Amino acid sequence: MDGTNKNRLTREEIARREIGVTDVTAAQKLFLSLFFLLAIGVYPGLQFVYSSPLKEIRPAATLREGFKQYETAIEETSLLRAVLLAPAQEVLTRWFRTGNEKVIVGREGWLFYAGDFEYLANPGFLQPGRMRKRGLAGAHPDPVAAVGKFAADLAARGIRLIVVPVPAKPLLYGDKLGAGAGLRGNKSFGEFKARAEALGATVLDFTEDFAAMRRDGAEPYLKTDTHWTPEAMRLAAKKTAAAIGGAAPGGEAGAAATVTARGDIANMLKLPDVDALFPQQTVEVVQHDTVPDRAADVLLLGDSFVNIYSLDAMGWGVRAGFAETLAHELGRPIDVIARNDAGARASRDALAGEFRHGRDRLAGKKVVVWEFAARELVSGDWTDTPLELEERAGSGFLTVDAPRTVTATVLAATTVPRPHSAPYKDHVMSLHLADIDGGSEALVFAAGMRDNVWTDAARLRIGDTVTATLSPWADFEAEYGSWNRSEFDDIDLLLQEPCWGEIQPEGQP
Repeated sequence: MDGTNKNRLTREEIARREIGVTDVTAAQKLFLSLFFLLAIGVYPGLQFVYSSPLKEIRPAATLREGFKQYETAIEETSLLRAVLLAPAQEVLTRWFRTGNEKVIVGREGWLFYAGDFEYLANPGFLQPGRMRKRGLAGAHPDPVAAVGKFAADLAARGIRLIVVPVPAKPLLYGDKLGAGAGLRGNKSFGEFKARAEALGATVLDFTEDFAAMRRDGAEPYLKTDTHWTPEAMRLAAKKTAAAIGGAAPGGEAGAAATVTARGDIANMLKLPDVDALFPQQTVEVVQHDTVPDRAADVLLLGDSFVNIYSLDAMGWGVRAGFAETLAHELGRPIDVIARNDAGARASRDALAGEFRHGRDRLAGKKVVVWEFAARELVSGDWTDTPLELEERAGSGFLTVDAPRTVTATVLAATTVPRPHSAPYKDHVMSLHLADIDGGSEALVFAAGMRDNVWTDAARLRIGDTVTATLSPWADFEAEYGSWNRSEFDDIDLLLQEPCWGEIQPEGQP
């Protein structure tokens, strides 16, 4: 028995003997070598012909940002991604109800934005550990401090602040996510509301109102979109008008219209035929003929929830949004500053920009309504935006009173989101142009992305010579001012009066 065991070979010994007698002919060696070289060489060549990632890199302020852009460009311009992503996404979505990093697929065709769900899953946005972690990432994480400072600045001028954090969609739709009624709001929201109100703000929470809508058979949110339905929006406007006080609805009731559109979350799925799986939705809106009035005593600051039924580029109709409805409920015009995305900061930045340009946008105001998506409490940048009125002096920057075509050199350009990477399909970028008429400079806003397609402006690089038709920004602000916009961090540039620019394609005179 012992002798038998001694003669047995271990698996390692057997493997060594088999390797030692493996025969590989010269032809086999040549074939395997060529196959290996082709395998590692053909795809890079095809990728270079298809699209070089270097073409997608924008000027970066730091080396780290440049490397990050390059990594992103490699991913976004991948040939394999272009060929395989859409079919793979369709299989995962159709058969396994799996979305992607931005989309959660619920039951019965309901879609949810992952950022909203992260707001609910967050253990508490006011927890010291959470705030410290976000601070290390470069964000200003304290919404209470931002709201308190804003309320104090307004109160010093006799202006009330009403804060409207729009509830996260998944909070009202636990049944569509397999949680029944088990979903709860962020643990810190109650503390945020109490502390913000102690600092002088009024905080409106529509969660129970929207839940009551569902119990009565109405839907407060669009099925495949992040935003509220017209019915929920009108309810929020009525409640906000009541909080403002002095409401005196009058005049015509508004004109009913139907709108059919695809939800922004459905667009994020990158399916070859998204409408086949998630059909477009038809809603009824009520249009009003009110227009914003800078002399009004109420100023509305907001994000895409304000724009959803007002901004034509969003696809859900015009003249029927939160601003128009609130003005109707109040019986008088209101002033509006609304910017898609970044509700924690973008609209306040725009207000501060008015002050930097020597315009007191708060003159005559009695109430400021600040609307933002509740998810901003977890992910938003709550940097303070000082409202300091500045005297304007000559700067050497070009301003125009009428359309004018110029040739210029690009000194700087802001980043444009990758197509389909953001909830919004349109984007306004900023350009710093020089060498105009021999030496003038200009701050220019231009469309960087339309309908999830980069424009010629988005591909400009530092040092490029460009031909552009410049027009007064005031002539285009009503159309493009609410689009998601990227601006320079340079305070000297922020102080300049912008122009609107239409960039001519290369080679076009």
